[in-house]
Amino acid sequence: MIWDVENIQQYIVVAPWAVHSTYKFVTDDPEKMDLGYFLVLPFLLLRILHNQVWISLSRYYTAKGDRRIVEKGIDFNQVDRETNWDDQILFNGLLFYIGISLLPQAKQLPLWRTDGVLMAALLHTGPVEFLYYWLHKALHHHFLYSRYHSHHHSSIVTEPITSVIHPFAEHIAYFMLFAIPLLTTLLTKTASIASFAGYVIYIDFMNNMGHCNFEFVPKRLFDLFPPLKFLCYTPS
Repeated sequence: MIWDVENIQQYIVVAPWAVHSTYKFVTDDPEKMDLGYFLVLPFLLLRILHNQVWISLSRYYTAKGDRRIVEKGIDFNQVDRETNWDDQILFNGLLFYIGISLLPQAKQLPLWRTDGVLMAALLHTGPVEFLYYWLHKALHHHFLYSRYHSHHHSSIVTEPITSVIHPFAEHIAYFMLFAIPLLTTLLTKTASIASFAGYVIYIDFMNNMGHCNFEFVPKRLFDLFPPLKFLCYTPS
């Protein structure tokens, strides 16, 4: 993927926070240093790299024809429509910066807390997955589908970043949903840099894998253990 000038210019919106966090990281007393605040920008860049790897891998298998699921080429209109896939990463980054600035619980998070990691995992597998199912089902109702979710399904041959191509209101709904584990660990003072970063990377991984248009999980595993199809999320 090649970024044009407009793609690069949009990153200016996070520049003030990125500069301020770097300045504080360099000049603050080590005991007062907020590592989480400083790591927001590197984390955003890591997410972009993660997505780009999936895009390249998916296009490789699409061109090679190996393990493809939908046997069609990628439409140029789809490529143009999906060029803003990194907008949601920038928006997420702004929310992180604002949250750290406004919420005392979000400041000076430790690198790791086992209880917070377990809490985030349990909250996701419980209420978040349940609510996500019904949100997604509601988005396929004709009223919401025609106004919002149809934009996502305009991409017939999905790419990894097709997973995040939604109208802004739909992005807000997803952000609110996936914020449940993050805000809960903050309010219970069990949050850590690892639980935040790990959870968001997990969401990115599942989104990318589910829309990559090549069979990521070998089919022979399902032949050996058929019930796996009820337990494992796959692109097909």
